[in-house]
Amino acid sequence: MTSIRDNELDARREQGPKALVGLSQLALDHMEQGVCVYDAANRIVLVNQRYLSLFNMSAEKVRVGTSYRDVLAHSVALGNIPAGEVDALYAARMARIAAGQPFRTQQTLASGLVMALELKPLPGGGWMTICDDISRLARVEAELRVQTERSQHALANMSHGLIMYDADSRVVVCNDRFLKLYNLDPEIVKPGVSHGTVIEHWMSRGNLPGMPGEEFHDTRLEDVRTRKTKTLLVMRYDGRMVQVVSRFLPDGGWVTVHEDVTERLQYEEMLRQQNFMLDAALENMAHGLAFYDSDMRLRVCNTTYRKIYRLSPEEAKPGTHLGELIERSMANGAFSSEYSPQQLLEAASARIADRNSSPMRRRMSNDTTISVRYCALAEGGFVATYEDITEREHAVEELSEQYRRFDAALNNMSQGLCMLDSDLRVIVCNRRYIEMYGLSPELVKPGVSMREIMEHSCELGIHPNTTAARLYADYVERLRVGEHTLHRYLSDGRIIKLNHKRMEHGGWVVTYEDVTERHKAQARVAHMARHDSLTDLPNRTLFREKMGEGLNQVAVAGGAMAVLCFDLDNFKTVNDRLGHAAGDRLLRWVAARLQENIGEHDTVARLGGDEFAVLQRGPQPQSAERLARRLVGIIGHPPPLENQSIHVGVSVGIAIAPDHGLDADELMKCADLALYQAKAKGRGAYRMFEPEMEEEARSRHALERDLRGALEAREFHLAFQPQVRLDTTELTGFEALLRWKHPSRGLVSPAEFIPMAEENGLIVPIGEWVLRTACATAATWPDLTVAVNLSPVQFRSRGLVTMVTSALAEAGLPPHRLELELTETALLDDSEATIEILHQLRALGVRVSLDDFGVGYSSLSYLRKFPFDRIKIDRSFVGTLGESPESMAIVRTIASLGSVLNVETTAEGVETIEQLDFVRECGCTAVQGYYFGKPSPAAEVVRVIESLNAVLRVA
Repeated sequence: MTSIRDNELDARREQGPKALVGLSQLALDHMEQGVCVYDAANRIVLVNQRYLSLFNMSAEKVRVGTSYRDVLAHSVALGNIPAGEVDALYAARMARIAAGQPFRTQQTLASGLVMALELKPLPGGGWMTICDDISRLARVEAELRVQTERSQHALANMSHGLIMYDADSRVVVCNDRFLKLYNLDPEIVKPGVSHGTVIEHWMSRGNLPGMPGEEFHDTRLEDVRTRKTKTLLVMRYDGRMVQVVSRFLPDGGWVTVHEDVTERLQYEEMLRQQNFMLDAALENMAHGLAFYDSDMRLRVCNTTYRKIYRLSPEEAKPGTHLGELIERSMANGAFSSEYSPQQLLEAASARIADRNSSPMRRRMSNDTTISVRYCALAEGGFVATYEDITEREHAVEELSEQYRRFDAALNNMSQGLCMLDSDLRVIVCNRRYIEMYGLSPELVKPGVSMREIMEHSCELGIHPNTTAARLYADYVERLRVGEHTLHRYLSDGRIIKLNHKRMEHGGWVVTYEDVTERHKAQARVAHMARHDSLTDLPNRTLFREKMGEGLNQVAVAGGAMAVLCFDLDNFKTVNDRLGHAAGDRLLRWVAARLQENIGEHDTVARLGGDEFAVLQRGPQPQSAERLARRLVGIIGHPPPLENQSIHVGVSVGIAIAPDHGLDADELMKCADLALYQAKAKGRGAYRMFEPEMEEEARSRHALERDLRGALEAREFHLAFQPQVRLDTTELTGFEALLRWKHPSRGLVSPAEFIPMAEENGLIVPIGEWVLRTACATAATWPDLTVAVNLSPVQFRSRGLVTMVTSALAEAGLPPHRLELELTETALLDDSEATIEILHQLRALGVRVSLDDFGVGYSSLSYLRKFPFDRIKIDRSFVGTLGESPESMAIVRTIASLGSVLNVETTAEGVETIEQLDFVRECGCTAVQGYYFGKPSPAAEVVRVIESLNAVLRVA
């Protein structure tokens, strides 16, 4: 009985797993992906139907128990794997499975399908492969690549310039034609930069929008906001005209196409002038003129024609048939005829068909005779001319008519004209010539000599700085040479171009053209090419020419010449705080001060941005030093801008020729090196070039090169200095301080490498490393805070809040244990974006302190706009407490200010018991300095915590 029951239990145990396997197999067979599982011996233990169908494999050959070798052999037979590659494929896959490395690969089957394979080792031994058909995805990706390549090729080969912006007014793409069209720098104009940056760089290249840059930028953005399609004409740096057409995209962005239309505009203007002249000629013709199409319908006629036939403009409007015009003219009494209108029309048709252009006479009712000619046109239609020949029989009257026509043409010319005989006496001249010089019509008549005209014009004061005799003698001498062109510069500023042509039978035809505006335009273009558009000072090009001339004079005649390079200090701050318009006003003010203080034969130029330069002759270096000293003082006290006082200065570098060389490039390099030293030594100063500066520059470049690799080489480390609360004498946290241990230089001072990192942008990745490392280290401490300094450059970079959040999460450090320290320099732009970032950091729970308070502008507006958690008093005040009453007053004032604002105040640099007692008496809430401990490596912080806690408990 017992054995029967046991047998039944065993049967049920066997049926359970089998049923489970069956259900698993059923589920696998309905998966979209192919699955095949192998045991540790590389034999199949599980395979679904989708795996077999994807590879077109036989279920008889690929089943439970089949080895992976046999599966590959079957795949080779199906043509899915080349036979010569199967051994290497097997070995490579087994090696990665044996190493426990899951991996992905792709395989193209004989059917053309593309398979994605994922091979994964299993924990208990064995492995599995998961397959998926990605053929459609591969095709789509290939098509997308082809389409992308075509789009890029089309963009690159466009004849027009093109630039596209996104909804945030940032560049998405621009083609080479756009950059070359305006001579733009591809390192500046590239995807991601703002529309304002593009406009600023675009104008700096000499391109002109026809309005101030800021107004142009705002106008374009207003067009985008209102989606107002607009076509603009702008002037390129070389005077050529470019048409700009904008189209707006559904996502809020826009695309602008730029086409050089200079020749088209010139051609249109030429056509307009030609049409104007044609209309003028048509309306001033002595003959009546009418054009007809092939259906004998009027296309155009002049006023003379309508007057002859007494037709109103309405009666002779385009489209009217010739037969109707004849009927209306006869009805209006212009002429009578023995023939009917139909007969006259038939006669005209016959002449046109026969291309007979001989004249026909029409006797008009006012006793005049009109000669009518029909001239058939090759493309169809005809031209009819109507000439009054009433008085042709009389020779004198005929001559008078010819003269009238000539006079009409002559006096409707845009140029002045004068015909002279071989004795330089006037044959004929037009009114334009007389008006152009303001001459008396009573004097300038046929027969008057050019000598008399010149005496008359000199009496009128037309020709400055000459006499009639000299003018005439020079004129005769020029005519002896032959045909020529000359320019007269009149006293009223006009420029008249005279062109002399010989006549066949002696004498001259002289045309006079007012080219004043043309010369002014050419002069403006030439001036713009060599002068700065903002200050009208010489630009870098003209400055280099002047320098070359000066150096040649020094080399030939001796003497000396100084090159002074000027660079404004804190100019970027003015731009950021008050805007570029205020910055431009400051640059113009500086330019004016430079011009006021240089000598008559000196040259001042704007080289670009806030860089200026002066070429100065005279005894050197005394003259250059006096000028530099004077300008440092003047420019260091600028007037207020936007009703706000500004803090700028100027640094000056000086090089002297021939002492420092006679090559322009070498001299500029020397001046730049001296300028760098002036800025490095505190700004607002001048330095004369010294040969040692070249070695310092090489050392600086070497240090900068080493700095670029220091982070990757793990040469940085952090040191931590304790911070102590005064009222409880407890340790509250540490400030993280960056240290660089160079493999050959040893410890490099932060004061040396941090400004360099801020200049080249390396401070951003270095600062992120400091933040992440400090947070990770602090996470191993007890409940203490860690203070991390933020560089102004790092603070202005994008993603600061995200980086802080990531660093805290990665280290597992509570936000309230992180304190970020920033100086006033990071706040100088005083923008809403700056305050918003500070509030976002506060919202995270991070503490924010204002470092080095008292040494900058110390604007109380910072404390009003953002409630800092702590104010740190700079060590320069604490270190001079026993020597400087001013330092004592400043420490007391800042401590009192913190108490009133309910903000903690930390005194930095406390080294003695006297300093500690004093800052405690002043009301400071915390201290930091060598008195409580020097900065320690991270490995020693735990020991420092223990020893300090023991000392402070006793204290």
